Amino acid sequence: MDITTTTLSHLGLVSGTFDELDIADVIDANIPKSRKYNLSHSTVIKAMCLNGLGFNESRLYLYSDYFENLPTERLLGEGILPEHINDDVLGRTLDKIYEHGCTELFNKIVLKAMKNVPLDNHILHNDTTNFSLYGNYENRDPELNTIEITYGHPKDYRWDLKRFVLGMVCNQEGIPLFVETLSGNAPDKTTLVKTVKKIQNSLELDEKVYHIADSAIYSDKNITELGKKTLWITRPPATINEVKDLQNTDVELEFCTDKRYSYYETTSSYGGMEQKWVLIQSKATKKRQVKTFNTNIKTYFPHISNVLSSI
Repeated sequence: MDITTTTLSHLGLVSGTFDELDIADVIDANIPKSRKYNLSHSTVIKAMCLNGLGFNESRLYLYSDYFENLPTERLLGEGILPEHINDDVLGRTLDKIYEHGCTELFNKIVLKAMKNVPLDNHILHNDTTNFSLYGNYENRDPELNTIEITYGHPKDYRWDLKRFVLGMVCNQEGIPLFVETLSGNAPDKTTLVKTVKKIQNSLELDEKVYHIADSAIYSDKNITELGKKTLWITRPPATINEVKDLQNTDVELEFCTDKRYSYYETTSSYGGMEQKWVLIQSKATKKRQVKTFNTNIKTYFPHISNVLSSI
């Protein structure tokens, strides 16, 4: 009697969660299988999710190899074999996702999941990253609603490579609630505000939601666009004169609960919007600044340094 074994590992939990949240129903309702193929688009996307947890750097034509030692019938459905998950099948599903809209499909899946599982959404973290790509990419067709693979601001410092941007919003538990691909030169100063608007319109959020983003979102134009009803938390850029003045002002700081930090609260009406500013001072940072200041004094003003030493 021949006995073979396969490894289920953590993939069983992922597969079970996929089924428990009824994600396949959402996918099949929005991008149904149009011909008598072996696999539905939901099954292919489920396979992509499993593959992405350990084989994401490999080419599409190697997908079948990844599933060779996995119980595909247990994970994906009865009668589904590794050879069924090939690059042609993946290509058809990716085309259908593009036709429907990646962000739109993801939003519908999130909405379904939020009805089945109580996902907190009163604190949303908004950020972007970008990915470098190798090869030649032609300019996009203006008649098609596609992103442009082009040069931008590389976060991996590969200025020689073209790229695309990925915008994402996660809740306070790190669960993605919104994703969107953008052109490689999409600026954060406009992207972050647009993302806040999109997630407000596409998801059923709590009545009181705080949108957190980096300083790229902070400008008088963006503050006005967000409006008074949108709650946000960010860091005002140090290039703003009002920020410089506050940093250089001798203010009375109070200790935080963590004694390593001190703070000072004030208000500002920058951009015509009333807001609270909090100046934070770190004991470790202040110590480094004092050390740097003393080093500079000794280097550039040795005669003053000698006087201070004698005192």
